[in-house]
Amino acid sequence: MITKELTNNKICLFCASDYHLEMILLPYIKNKIDDSRFVILTQENLEESMKILLKKINIDESIKEKIWNLKWNVKEFDDVKDLLTKEKNNTIIINGNYKYIKEINRQIKDIEKINIIDCYHIEDKDVDIELLSKSYETILNTRKI
Repeated sequence: MITKELTNNKICLFCASDYHLEMILLPYIKNKIDDSRFVILTQENLEESMKILLKKINIDESIKEKIWNLKWNVKEFDDVKDLLTKEKNNTIIINGNYKYIKEINRQIKDIEKINIIDCYHIEDKDVDIELLSKSYETILNTRKI
């Protein structure tokens, strides 16, 4: 019997800055953008840094537009929960300090069959990389786009 815990895929990443976060996420999103629905919940607005990054990278313009349209400034889960779909895989990206990530995960704990990417900033004093990395199936790292 498969339990709800096994239907969700928990992924994390550790970043030094918002720009570093975006550089780690871009290859992942690019590879899954056509068959997944992405919801990005972020404590800080990422629109400006994402706009700069998308201007500088060498990928197809249609993919850039899809990535840009993901809304890089949503803070509350209630603002996007109706964006989740049954037709595609759902991935929720959570970016913020440790307390923000923990709170959003509490709010989404009853949603089944989703991928969750928790994005931790290494300068956050509450982030223990060694301890947290043991709690996740996968850790995203920087990859070539």
